[in-house]
Amino acid sequence: MKAEKRKKSKLPVLITILIILALIQILRPIGKPKLKLIMATNQTTSGSLQINWPQNTQCALAIQNEGFIDKTPNQSPFPTASVAKIMTAYIILKDHPLQFGQNGEALTITKRDVEEYLKDKADSQSVVKVEAGEKLNERQMLEALLLPSANNIATLLAKWDAGSVENFVLKMNQTAKELGMTNTHYDDPAGISLKTQSSAYDQVLLAQKAFELHTFRSIVGMAQATLPVCGTVYNVNYVLGKDGIVGIKTGSMPQIGANFVFAADHFVSYKKVTIIGAIFGASGKEPLMTALNGAIKALDSLKPYLDLKEIVKKNQLIATLVYPNGFKTNLIAKDSLSSIVWPSKNIHLQIVLDKKLKLPISKGQIVGNL
Repeated sequence: MKAEKRKKSKLPVLITILIILALIQILRPIGKPKLKLIMATNQTTSGSLQINWPQNTQCALAIQNEGFIDKTPNQSPFPTASVAKIMTAYIILKDHPLQFGQNGEALTITKRDVEEYLKDKADSQSVVKVEAGEKLNERQMLEALLLPSANNIATLLAKWDAGSVENFVLKMNQTAKELGMTNTHYDDPAGISLKTQSSAYDQVLLAQKAFELHTFRSIVGMAQATLPVCGTVYNVNYVLGKDGIVGIKTGSMPQIGANFVFAADHFVSYKKVTIIGAIFGASGKEPLMTALNGAIKALDSLKPYLDLKEIVKKNQLIATLVYPNGFKTNLIAKDSLSSIVWPSKNIHLQIVLDKKLKLPISKGQIVGNL
Protein backbone atom coordinates (compact mmCIF):
# COMPACT_ATOMS: atom_id res chain seq x y z
CA MET A 1 0.00 0.00 0.00
CA LYS A 2 1.33 3.38 -0.93
CA ALA A 3 2.28 5.73 1.83
CA GLU A 4 0.23 8.75 2.75
CA LYS A 5 1.87 12.14 2.67
CA ARG A 6 4.36 12.10 5.53
CA LYS A 7 5.31 14.71 8.05
CA LYS A 8 8.57 16.54 7.56
CA SER A 9 11.32 15.02 9.63
CA LYS A 10 14.04 17.24 11.04
CA LEU A 11 17.58 15.96 10.71
CA PRO A 12 19.46 15.65 14.01
CA VAL A 13 22.10 18.21 14.87
CA LEU A 14 25.11 16.46 13.42
CA ILE A 15 27.33 19.04 11.79
CA THR A 16 28.82 22.37 12.77
CA ILE A 17 29.19 25.49 10.70
CA LEU A 18 32.43 27.33 10.03
CA ILE A 19 32.93 30.94 9.11
CA ILE A 20 34.57 32.18 5.92
CA LEU A 21 34.99 35.91 5.73
CA ALA A 22 33.96 37.28 2.37
CA LEU A 23 36.25 40.32 2.26
CA ILE A 24 38.72 40.38 5.14
CA GLN A 25 40.16 38.04 7.74
CA ILE A 26 38.49 39.77 10.67
CA LEU A 27 35.18 41.43 9.81
CA ARG A 28 33.99 44.30 11.91
CA PRO A 29 30.39 44.65 10.73
CA ILE A 30 28.02 47.44 11.49
CA GLY A 31 24.57 46.52 12.75
CA LYS A 32 22.80 43.21 13.21
CA PRO A 33 23.16 40.85 10.22
CA LYS A 34 20.37 39.03 8.43
CA LEU A 35 20.65 35.35 7.57
CA LYS A 36 20.27 34.63 3.84
CA LEU A 37 19.89 30.95 3.01
CA ILE A 38 21.78 29.64 -0.01
CA MET A 39 20.92 25.94 -0.02
CA ALA A 40 17.38 24.54 -0.13
CA THR A 41 16.16 23.78 3.38
CA ASN A 42 13.22 21.65 2.26
CA GLN A 43 13.91 18.63 0.09
CA THR A 44 11.80 15.67 -1.02
CA THR A 45 13.33 12.47 -2.32
CA SER A 46 11.97 11.05 -5.56
CA GLY A 47 10.02 7.86 -6.14
CA SER A 48 7.15 6.08 -4.41
CA LEU A 49 6.99 3.47 -1.68
CA GLN A 50 5.07 0.19 -1.69
CA ILE A 51 5.06 -1.80 1.57
CA ASN A 52 3.75 -5.37 1.61
CA TRP A 53 1.24 -5.21 4.47
CA PRO A 54 -1.17 -8.03 5.45
CA GLN A 55 -4.63 -7.51 3.96
CA ASN A 56 -7.28 -5.66 5.95
CA THR A 57 -4.90 -4.51 8.67
CA GLN A 58 -3.98 -1.17 10.21
CA CYS A 59 -0.23 -0.62 10.01
CA ALA A 60 2.59 1.89 10.44
CA LEU A 61 6.38 1.98 10.01
CA ALA A 62 9.11 4.33 11.24
CA ILE A 63 12.86 4.45 11.69
CA GLN A 64 14.10 5.41 15.14
CA ASN A 65 15.29 9.05 15.10
CA GLU A 66 14.53 9.39 11.37
CA GLY A 67 10.74 9.67 11.18
CA PHE A 68 7.71 7.81 9.92
CA ILE A 69 8.06 5.93 6.66
CA ASP A 70 4.60 4.60 5.92
CA LYS A 71 1.16 4.10 7.41
CA THR A 72 -2.10 2.71 6.13
CA PRO A 73 -4.91 5.27 5.79
CA ASN A 74 -7.25 3.58 8.27
CA GLN A 75 -5.64 4.84 11.49
CA SER A 76 -8.33 4.67 14.19
CA PRO A 77 -8.85 3.28 17.71
CA PHE A 78 -8.67 -0.53 17.79
CA PRO A 79 -8.44 -2.91 20.79
CA THR A 80 -4.79 -3.35 21.70
CA ALA A 81 -4.96 -6.62 23.64
CA SER A 82 -1.59 -7.24 25.35
CA VAL A 83 0.15 -4.57 23.27
CA ALA A 84 -1.12 -2.29 26.07
CA LYS A 85 1.69 -3.68 28.22
CA ILE A 86 4.19 -1.58 26.26
CA MET A 87 2.75 1.50 27.95
CA THR A 88 2.66 -0.27 31.32
CA ALA A 89 6.35 -1.15 31.05
CA TYR A 90 7.24 2.33 29.75
CA ILE A 91 5.62 4.07 32.73
CA ILE A 92 7.21 1.67 35.22
CA LEU A 93 10.67 2.29 33.77
CA LYS A 94 10.16 6.06 33.63
CA ASP A 95 9.00 6.12 37.25
CA HIS A 96 11.52 3.54 38.46
CA PRO A 97 14.54 3.69 36.10
CA LEU A 98 16.89 0.72 35.94
CA GLN A 99 20.48 1.26 34.93
CA PHE A 100 22.54 -1.44 33.24
CA GLY A 101 22.87 -4.43 35.59
CA GLN A 102 20.27 -3.20 38.08
CA ASN A 103 17.25 -5.30 39.09
CA GLY A 104 15.34 -2.73 41.11
CA GLU A 105 13.17 -2.98 44.20
CA ALA A 106 11.87 -6.40 45.25
CA LEU A 107 8.19 -6.91 46.05
CA THR A 108 6.81 -9.62 48.30
CA ILE A 109 3.81 -11.45 46.85
CA THR A 110 0.75 -11.26 49.12
CA LYS A 111 -2.28 -13.51 49.51
CA ARG A 112 -4.24 -10.88 47.61
CA ASP A 113 -1.79 -11.15 44.70
CA VAL A 114 -2.27 -14.92 44.67
CA GLU A 115 -6.05 -14.44 44.60
CA GLU A 116 -5.67 -12.13 41.58
CA TYR A 117 -3.54 -14.76 39.86
CA LEU A 118 -6.07 -17.55 40.51
CA LYS A 119 -8.95 -15.37 39.32
CA ASP A 120 -7.16 -14.44 36.08
CA LYS A 121 -6.18 -18.07 35.53
CA ALA A 122 -9.80 -19.18 35.99
CA ASP A 123 -10.78 -16.62 33.34
CA SER A 124 -8.26 -18.24 30.94
CA GLN A 125 -6.10 -15.12 30.92
CA SER A 126 -2.37 -15.10 30.31
CA VAL A 127 -0.70 -15.37 33.73
CA VAL A 128 2.43 -16.49 35.57
CA LYS A 129 2.16 -18.47 38.79
CA VAL A 130 2.94 -16.63 42.01
CA GLU A 131 2.98 -17.75 45.66
CA ALA A 132 2.54 -15.81 48.89
CA GLY A 133 5.92 -14.77 50.26
CA GLU A 134 7.64 -14.98 46.88
CA LYS A 135 9.93 -12.06 46.09
CA LEU A 136 10.00 -10.55 42.60
CA ASN A 137 12.22 -7.61 41.72
CA GLU A 138 11.28 -4.95 39.18
CA ARG A 139 13.19 -6.52 36.32
CA GLN A 140 11.65 -9.95 36.96
CA MET A 141 8.18 -8.43 36.98
CA LEU A 142 8.89 -6.67 33.68
CA GLU A 143 10.15 -9.95 32.21
CA ALA A 144 6.93 -11.66 33.30
CA LEU A 145 4.92 -8.78 31.84
CA LEU A 146 6.64 -8.60 28.45
CA LEU A 147 7.68 -12.19 27.64
CA PRO A 148 4.79 -14.54 28.61
CA SER A 149 2.52 -11.47 28.82
CA ALA A 150 1.23 -12.03 32.35
CA ASN A 151 -1.94 -10.07 33.09
CA ASN A 152 -1.65 -10.65 36.84
CA ILE A 153 1.79 -9.00 36.81
CA ALA A 154 0.36 -5.99 34.95
CA THR A 155 -2.06 -5.53 37.85
CA LEU A 156 0.72 -6.02 40.39
CA LEU A 157 2.94 -3.40 38.73
CA ALA A 158 0.09 -0.91 38.42
CA LYS A 159 -0.70 -1.11 42.14
CA TRP A 160 2.96 -0.90 43.08
CA ASP A 161 3.54 2.20 40.99
CA ALA A 162 0.34 4.19 41.50
CA GLY A 163 -1.37 2.68 44.54
CA SER A 164 -4.29 1.37 42.50
CA VAL A 165 -5.11 0.17 39.01
CA GLU A 166 -7.39 3.18 38.53
CA ASN A 167 -4.62 5.66 39.32
CA PHE A 168 -2.22 3.83 37.03
CA VAL A 169 -4.69 3.93 34.14
CA LEU A 170 -4.91 7.70 34.62
CA LYS A 171 -1.13 7.81 34.22
CA MET A 172 -1.36 5.71 31.07
CA ASN A 173 -3.82 8.09 29.45
CA GLN A 174 -1.91 11.18 30.55
CA THR A 175 1.29 9.76 29.07
CA ALA A 176 -0.50 8.90 25.83
CA LYS A 177 -1.70 12.49 25.61
CA GLU A 178 1.80 13.85 26.22
CA LEU A 179 3.20 11.63 23.46
CA GLY A 180 0.60 12.78 20.94
CA MET A 181 -1.25 9.46 20.80
CA THR A 182 -4.55 10.97 19.67
CA ASN A 183 -6.26 7.67 18.84
CA THR A 184 -5.45 6.00 22.14
CA HIS A 185 -7.41 5.29 25.32
CA TYR A 186 -6.39 2.90 28.08
CA ASP A 187 -8.96 1.17 30.28
CA ASP A 188 -6.61 -1.26 32.02
CA PRO A 189 -2.85 -2.00 32.30
CA ALA A 190 -3.00 -5.47 30.69
CA GLY A 191 -5.12 -4.87 27.59
CA ILE A 192 -7.81 -7.38 28.56
CA SER A 193 -10.51 -4.72 28.20
CA LEU A 194 -11.89 -4.14 24.71
CA LYS A 195 -12.10 -0.47 25.70
CA THR A 196 -8.30 -0.28 25.78
CA GLN A 197 -7.73 0.94 22.24
CA SER A 198 -5.05 2.55 20.11
CA SER A 199 -3.87 2.82 16.51
CA ALA A 200 -0.86 1.31 14.80
CA TYR A 201 0.57 4.81 14.31
CA ASP A 202 0.17 5.67 17.99
CA GLN A 203 1.85 2.46 19.10
CA VAL A 204 4.83 3.14 16.85
CA LEU A 205 5.09 6.56 18.50
CA LEU A 206 5.16 4.89 21.91
CA ALA A 207 7.48 2.07 20.88
CA GLN A 208 10.08 4.57 19.68
CA LYS A 209 10.09 6.20 23.12
CA ALA A 210 10.16 2.85 24.92
CA PHE A 211 13.08 1.68 22.80
CA GLU A 212 15.15 4.56 24.09
CA LEU A 213 15.16 2.77 27.46
CA HIS A 214 17.95 0.19 27.66
CA THR A 215 16.13 -2.12 30.06
CA PHE A 216 13.00 -2.22 27.92
CA ARG A 217 15.00 -3.00 24.80
CA SER A 218 16.98 -5.65 26.65
CA ILE A 219 13.91 -7.47 27.98
CA VAL A 220 11.85 -7.54 24.78
CA GLY A 221 14.89 -8.98 23.02
CA MET A 222 15.04 -11.99 25.37
CA ALA A 223 13.81 -15.38 24.18
CA GLN A 224 13.19 -16.59 27.74
CA ALA A 225 13.66 -15.76 31.41
CA THR A 226 13.66 -17.67 34.70
CA LEU A 227 11.39 -16.57 37.56
CA PRO A 228 11.47 -17.83 41.19
CA VAL A 229 8.21 -19.83 41.32
CA CYS A 230 6.96 -20.39 37.79
CA GLY A 231 10.41 -21.23 36.43
CA THR A 232 11.30 -20.62 32.78
CA VAL A 233 8.97 -18.38 30.79
CA TYR A 234 9.13 -17.84 27.04
CA ASN A 235 8.69 -14.88 24.73
CA VAL A 236 5.46 -15.06 22.71
CA ASN A 237 7.24 -13.21 19.89
CA TYR A 238 8.08 -16.29 17.83
CA VAL A 239 9.91 -14.35 15.09
CA LEU A 240 12.45 -12.87 17.50
CA GLY A 241 15.85 -13.02 15.83
CA LYS A 242 14.47 -13.43 12.31
CA ASP A 243 15.14 -10.69 9.74
CA GLY A 244 16.84 -8.64 12.46
CA ILE A 245 13.73 -8.54 14.69
CA VAL A 246 14.70 -7.55 18.25
CA GLY A 247 11.24 -7.12 19.88
CA ILE A 248 8.67 -5.82 20.87
CA LYS A 249 5.18 -7.11 21.87
CA THR A 250 2.31 -9.23 20.60
CA GLY A 251 -1.35 -9.02 21.54
CA SER A 252 -4.25 -11.23 20.50
CA MET A 253 -7.85 -11.94 21.43
CA PRO A 254 -10.52 -14.02 19.66
CA GLN A 255 -12.69 -10.92 19.20
CA ILE A 256 -10.04 -8.85 17.41
CA GLY A 257 -7.47 -11.17 15.87
CA ALA A 258 -3.84 -10.30 16.53
CA ASN A 259 -1.63 -7.23 16.87
CA PHE A 260 2.14 -7.02 16.71
CA VAL A 261 4.39 -4.07 17.48
CA PHE A 262 7.88 -4.93 16.28
CA ALA A 263 11.41 -3.61 16.00
CA ALA A 264 14.22 -4.74 13.72
CA ASP A 265 17.85 -3.71 13.42
CA HIS A 266 19.15 -3.20 9.89
CA PHE A 267 22.32 -1.83 8.31
CA VAL A 268 22.00 0.76 5.54
CA SER A 269 25.51 0.96 4.16
CA TYR A 270 27.63 1.37 7.31
CA LYS A 271 24.85 2.88 9.44
CA LYS A 272 22.76 0.73 11.77
CA VAL A 273 19.11 1.73 12.06
CA THR A 274 16.19 0.41 14.07
CA ILE A 275 12.95 -0.01 12.15
CA ILE A 276 9.82 0.08 14.32
CA GLY A 277 6.41 -0.96 13.05
CA ALA A 278 2.95 -2.11 14.07
CA ILE A 279 0.31 -4.37 12.57
CA PHE A 280 -3.20 -4.25 14.05
CA GLY A 281 -6.12 -6.56 13.32
CA ALA A 282 -4.41 -9.50 11.61
CA SER A 283 -6.84 -12.33 10.91
CA GLY A 284 -6.94 -15.81 9.34
CA LYS A 285 -6.78 -19.31 10.81
CA GLU A 286 -3.82 -18.28 12.98
CA PRO A 287 -4.07 -14.50 13.44
CA LEU A 288 -0.92 -14.23 15.54
CA MET A 289 1.20 -15.96 12.91
CA THR A 290 -0.41 -13.72 10.27
CA ALA A 291 0.78 -10.70 12.25
CA LEU A 292 4.25 -12.11 12.93
CA ASN A 293 4.87 -13.22 9.35
CA GLY A 294 3.33 -9.98 8.13
CA ALA A 295 6.03 -8.04 9.96
CA ILE A 296 8.75 -10.02 8.19
CA LYS A 297 7.14 -9.42 4.79
CA ALA A 298 6.78 -5.70 5.52
CA LEU A 299 10.44 -5.47 6.54
CA ASP A 300 11.57 -7.39 3.46
CA SER A 301 9.59 -5.04 1.21
CA LEU A 302 10.97 -1.92 2.95
CA LYS A 303 14.69 -2.65 3.13
CA PRO A 304 15.48 -2.29 -0.62
CA TYR A 305 14.07 1.25 -0.52
CA LEU A 306 16.43 2.46 2.21
CA ASP A 307 19.57 4.38 1.30
CA LEU A 308 22.20 6.51 3.00
CA LYS A 309 22.39 9.80 1.12
CA GLU A 310 24.74 12.75 1.51
CA ILE A 311 22.50 15.74 2.13
CA VAL A 312 25.22 18.33 2.75
CA LYS A 313 28.77 18.19 1.43
CA LYS A 314 31.83 19.22 3.40
CA ASN A 315 32.71 22.90 2.73
CA GLN A 316 29.34 23.46 1.03
CA LEU A 317 28.05 27.03 1.16
CA ILE A 318 24.99 26.98 3.42
CA ALA A 319 24.05 30.61 4.01
CA THR A 320 25.33 34.18 4.15
CA LEU A 321 25.17 36.75 6.92
CA VAL A 322 24.42 40.13 5.32
CA TYR A 323 25.14 43.29 7.33
CA PRO A 324 23.47 46.71 6.88
CA ASN A 325 26.79 48.18 5.74
CA GLY A 326 27.05 45.65 2.90
CA PHE A 327 29.59 43.29 4.42
CA LYS A 328 28.90 39.58 3.94
CA THR A 329 30.03 36.51 5.85
CA ASN A 330 29.67 33.09 4.24
CA LEU A 331 28.69 30.11 6.37
CA ILE A 332 30.01 26.78 5.16
CA ALA A 333 29.60 23.22 6.43
CA LYS A 334 32.54 22.00 8.47
CA ASP A 335 31.61 18.36 7.76
CA SER A 336 29.34 16.42 5.44
CA LEU A 337 25.88 15.34 6.60
CA SER A 338 24.25 12.08 5.55
CA SER A 339 20.76 10.81 6.28
CA ILE A 340 18.75 7.63 5.83
CA VAL A 341 16.31 8.26 2.99
CA TRP A 342 13.45 6.48 1.25
CA PRO A 343 11.12 7.42 -1.62
CA SER A 344 9.11 10.61 -1.01
CA LYS A 345 10.83 11.40 2.27
CA ASN A 346 10.50 15.06 3.26
CA ILE A 347 13.73 16.49 4.64
CA HIS A 348 13.85 19.78 6.53
CA LEU A 349 17.17 21.49 7.25
CA GLN A 350 17.35 24.25 9.82
CA ILE A 351 20.23 26.52 10.77
CA VAL A 352 20.49 27.25 14.48
CA LEU A 353 22.97 30.02 15.24
CA ASP A 354 24.74 30.10 18.59
CA LYS A 355 22.69 32.30 20.93
CA LYS A 356 25.90 33.51 22.57
CA LEU A 357 27.45 34.52 19.25
CA LYS A 358 29.28 37.85 19.56
CA LEU A 359 30.65 40.21 16.94
CA PRO A 360 33.16 40.52 15.40
CA ILE A 361 33.39 36.99 14.01
CA SER A 362 36.73 35.35 13.24
CA LYS A 363 37.58 33.17 10.28
CA GLY A 364 37.09 29.48 11.11
CA GLN A 365 34.82 30.22 14.06
CA ILE A 366 31.99 27.76 14.71
CA VAL A 367 28.79 29.79 14.76
CA GLY A 368 25.98 27.24 14.91
CA ASN A 369 24.51 23.92 13.89
CA LEU A 370 22.60 22.54 10.93
